[in-house]
Amino acid sequence: MTTTGARSLEALEALASGAAELDPYLPYARLRAESPVVYSATLQAWLVTRWADVTRCFKESDSFGPLASGAGSSGIYGRTILHMSGDEHRRKAAIVARRIRNRRELRGTLGERIRALVEELGSELPVAPEVVDLRAALTAPLPLTVIAELMTMHEIDVFPRWCHDLATASVSNVARDPQVHARGVQARDDIEAWLTPAIRRTRAEPGDDLLSDLCTAEYEGQRLADAEIVSNTAFFLAAGIETTDRALVNLLGGLADHPDQWERLRAEPELVPSAVAEGLRWKAPVQGSVRQALVDVELGGVPVRAGEKLILLLGAANRDESVFADPDVFDVGRFAEDSGPQYTPVGPMRSFGGGEHTCSGSLLAKLEMESALTHLLARYRRIVAAPDRPADSGFMLRSAPELPLRLHV
Repeated sequence: MTTTGARSLEALEALASGAAELDPYLPYARLRAESPVVYSATLQAWLVTRWADVTRCFKESDSFGPLASGAGSSGIYGRTILHMSGDEHRRKAAIVARRIRNRRELRGTLGERIRALVEELGSELPVAPEVVDLRAALTAPLPLTVIAELMTMHEIDVFPRWCHDLATASVSNVARDPQVHARGVQARDDIEAWLTPAIRRTRAEPGDDLLSDLCTAEYEGQRLADAEIVSNTAFFLAAGIETTDRALVNLLGGLADHPDQWERLRAEPELVPSAVAEGLRWKAPVQGSVRQALVDVELGGVPVRAGEKLILLLGAANRDESVFADPDVFDVGRFAEDSGPQYTPVGPMRSFGGGEHTCSGSLLAKLEMESALTHLLARYRRIVAAPDRPADSGFMLRSAPELPLRLHV
């Protein structure tokens, strides 16, 4: 590895450990060019930066699979659909998809509720010259309320802390911080204690919600165990809230920084779906996915042994110049002709993973983001970042911690 490549690896290791804050996209580009699959002794994992290699790791399920335990894994939730494959994965993922990937529901009742919720939250936003933290006022409560209503869980005041602690203790904790892990374990225990009586009640009197679906579903003639319902519910809460919130922060922050793109959307509102897909590509809220090699394999010209960990850097793959023209440019019209496929394994955007483990909630996130952006475009002539707006932070989950803006009517 060249000196430049070594420095790029060190920079990403420092970001992952919390020792430094930096924009990761230049180190990503240098590693893509020089060392697309490189081993980090600090993170005890291979970092994978090229789109082709990242995509291969998602598609070749016989060679690469989810990391079920250890630092940076999703094992803190317990066994979820992330850890399943084949028929079990297809059938159990379908339980969730019935609610959040059903296009009739997304166009009908669920879509109507999301648009009404956006209107409700948006009507409370103060206008310039007052500054509003749009994360606290809109981007966080929107997905939180949607998931809570999907599962008929209305005691949502504790969800943000639980979700944050779980998300940061799972794939984000690649640096193996014991305090972060301990907070995640406590959040998982709190969710289990809260959910156990709810599962008992729901089994006795199921309703029309996602928790009832989990409590009544069967696989191979057996209902799902309580432990599996708890694990999947904990995962849905963290994934469905944290990532959509961050994705909206990144999209709206990008539009505040690029007023010409906001003006284009005001003039061409039909580009909203393209803009949302572009925001997800340009600054993916989930920058990495942790996998492991299931067999000895060659990847990117280097040998990877069975059992070794890989960090698929989705944010790097999304800026691969061999796939995306001018990848560092934020262009709301980039996906004008093909925004829909970006939320499926077919599209090139890797923000939702790939292969059979493409995120089940991608269409729900799409609907929430498009509804929020459409509402803001209709109401505000421009959005301007406040002078003290914080910078983006985080390695695996990345966004600004707040989004202070002035909304001009």
